[in-house]
Amino acid sequence: MAFSIYGILSVLLEVIRPLLPILIAVLVIDAILLVIALKRGTLVTAGAIRLAALFGGAAAVLTFFIAPAFTSSSFANLAGVLDYLSLVGGALGVGVVVALLTWPPMALLQRS
Repeated sequence: MAFSIYGILSVLLEVIRPLLPILIAVLVIDAILLVIALKRGTLVTAGAIRLAALFGGAAAVLTFFIAPAFTSSSFANLAGVLDYLSLVGGALGVGVVVALLTWPPMALLQRS
């Protein structure tokens, strides 16, 4: 069976289709918070970046340990380097997304 990027993206779309309204709402709210944080000038503060990185790191570690269970698998089923690299890459990706989504709210919690 040959894999293509379009096939992978179409499967991904079918998986997240039920969640699309929620995802769009989260992105719109995050964009609004981003604009507000930019206007207040608190977006690029060390505290906001540090808090967002902390949440992203926690999400990455949590994802690393929980992700095999989402596929009805376990760490015993991970056989090679590719399996571990895929797990680490997915966990890092989730961590980056969480950090980027929490950055504007954390910036708004900072004092101006």
